[in-house]
Amino acid sequence: MHSPRFLRAIVCGFAFLCASFGLLAQSSQYIDALKYYQQGELEEALKLFRQEVRDNPSNDAACYYISSICASVPGRENEAETWLKQAVSLSPDNFWYQYTLAMLYLHTDRQELAVPMLERLAADYPKRSDLYFDLVNVYLSDNDIDKAVGMLDKIEALKGHNEVVALTRTELLLKREGSNPDSVYTALADYYEDCKTPRIASALGDYYSATYRDSLALHYFDEALSLDPDYTPAWLGKAGLYQVLRQYDKFFDSFSHILRDPYVQPEAKAAQVEQMLANPQFVRTFADDFDRMMVDLHAAHPTDGTINTLIGSYYYRTGRPGDAIAVMLSNMEQHPEDPQAAFDFLILLYYQQMWQPLADQATVAIQRFPDSPDMLQLRAIANTQLKEYQAAVEDYQAILALNPKDTTVRKTTYASIGDVYHRLGDAKQAYKHYEKALKIDPDYNPVLNNYAYYLSLEGKNLKKAKEMSRKTITSEPDNPTYLDTYAWILHLMGDDLEAKSYFKHAMLYGGKESRTILEHYATVLQALGEKDLANIYFNQAASMSQDD
Repeated sequence: MHSPRFLRAIVCGFAFLCASFGLLAQSSQYIDALKYYQQGELEEALKLFRQEVRDNPSNDAACYYISSICASVPGRENEAETWLKQAVSLSPDNFWYQYTLAMLYLHTDRQELAVPMLERLAADYPKRSDLYFDLVNVYLSDNDIDKAVGMLDKIEALKGHNEVVALTRTELLLKREGSNPDSVYTALADYYEDCKTPRIASALGDYYSATYRDSLALHYFDEALSLDPDYTPAWLGKAGLYQVLRQYDKFFDSFSHILRDPYVQPEAKAAQVEQMLANPQFVRTFADDFDRMMVDLHAAHPTDGTINTLIGSYYYRTGRPGDAIAVMLSNMEQHPEDPQAAFDFLILLYYQQMWQPLADQATVAIQRFPDSPDMLQLRAIANTQLKEYQAAVEDYQAILALNPKDTTVRKTTYASIGDVYHRLGDAKQAYKHYEKALKIDPDYNPVLNNYAYYLSLEGKNLKKAKEMSRKTITSEPDNPTYLDTYAWILHLMGDDLEAKSYFKHAMLYGGKESRTILEHYATVLQALGEKDLANIYFNQAASMSQDD
């Protein structure tokens, strides 16, 4: 059953009208009850209305208000209906009582009772077009297209040519079994000649565009725009058509009208533009047009976070990180209470490896959002790169304090703390935190790999290192970093021939992009006596930066 609040909304909507009937002839008790009702003091009003009915059983308005109050209380719907029926019986010619009762039937899923009432009301009040619209909705819910269309005809006879009626009729006729869309839209086109509106013209344009009649579609889109030059749906239709026709100069011209419209939801615009940005070649080909699009977007929604984020992302993806950072900084300043705006700005600094600005700005953001583990993590990364290792450890410990039960966060954070301690040269603390991570997840590859590799660098516990590393290449057999660690441990244990096979595999999956892997492979080749090949890889490694 539907909420009784709907009934109360209906009843209260007519309250003033009903209260005005015969108000001067009502008792002071009734008038006091009505005052309480209008002030929202429903319990006091209910007491007085009930007393009024006891004193004056023929007071239909008092019954009506009792029904209204009962309808506002969950579980008292039946009582509300009883009182409303009593009001109807006392005043059977009262339109609002009957209409409210019909609405109650509708919204308690008793259409078999509601429809006859609405039809009688429509017959008795033929000039009330709202009743016809109610009946259209009822007939539609019963899938009775013919009756719904018949009601639209009555509305049209009463109101004349009407855009809403025309488009609703078109929609209904298309739902009718065996309908011919062409004939339906031909009828709409004929109707348009006597009722020219941009909405009807645009609907015709959309249909002819969808059925590949481009000239006819453009004709109706232009018709819509001649009636309203700012009618966005017509510009959208034209833009879509020009895009299909690959007439991109006209496409961008049409689309710009949509972007400049401040009343179109920015989220919808952003979604459309994002879809276009997914094609990098298209963006490069029409770079100037995309730049103008971003200017239009920003002009229409200068403070919208979704739009600013889109523009910042666009500048970054098109090689203008400085512009991207400026936009995202402005966005963060415009939305100081939005953690996402702050994070979007920080992540750009991270991608640009601007470690000191990242540490400084993250500190400001953390003061605003102290419970954000993401911002703490970004500051920890920045501090690690700045060799502020103790500050980084403190940030990671703060993340652990915020997430005492999140095993995923805890294992990754323990791993990060271990890495920081390794940079500090404190192997004991590094391995302690690696063990904590592996206690949570014994198969956590990043820790298994780093732990094994650092042990190999120390030349300690090579057997343990080998077993940990073996787990990583078993689960990720094509990961060049993990293959390098395992192969290097094999080399340290004197098994250069087997190590060579793993290095060869690593070369196939990106190992040639790493200076460290190339140097390791060359060392193994040299140990095997393959000096010429070893020199080739040593030279390749030497040509790369230390960071590769």
